[in-house]
Amino acid sequence: MINDMQHRLHKTRPKIVYLVKLGSTFAILLFCWNASAADASSTLSLRVSGFAHDRGHAIANLFREGDDVLKPDAAYRRVQADIHDGLVTINIPDLAYGSYAVSVFHDENGNGTLDHNIFRFPAEPLGFSNHFSLGLLSGMPSFEKLKFQFSADAVAIEISIK
Repeated sequence: MINDMQHRLHKTRPKIVYLVKLGSTFAILLFCWNASAADASSTLSLRVSGFAHDRGHAIANLFREGDDVLKPDAAYRRVQADIHDGLVTINIPDLAYGSYAVSVFHDENGNGTLDHNIFRFPAEPLGFSNHFSLGLLSGMPSFEKLKFQFSADAVAIEISIK
């Protein structure tokens, strides 16, 4: 009887060892997958220059592909920051890597919106990602014109307000 039990145990031992190894491998793979998923995002840093004065705020609108960059209410994220010595650094944390577009404007009067003149042109200074500049030849901004790639290799972009 003891020999019979030893024989059964001997037969099932390789299966148990195999299942333990399989479970350990699965746990390691799951840990690595979670670690790589956590690394798929970071903080985007916008370095904005060209402010004529420090009154008001800088407001950045971040857009994803498919968003209408002409509608600030359609922005994926909106961040406000104070201006110091004509410069602003705006950090957007926990942002997944991918394609984005940004517009930044100087909210001089603090009303939270980009003001326009009677001809519907922007009355407050603004700037865009991808070095886009408003003009007769450039046309209206679009996601494609403003698009930049946010990745582990590109975590900061420069924008100039005009």
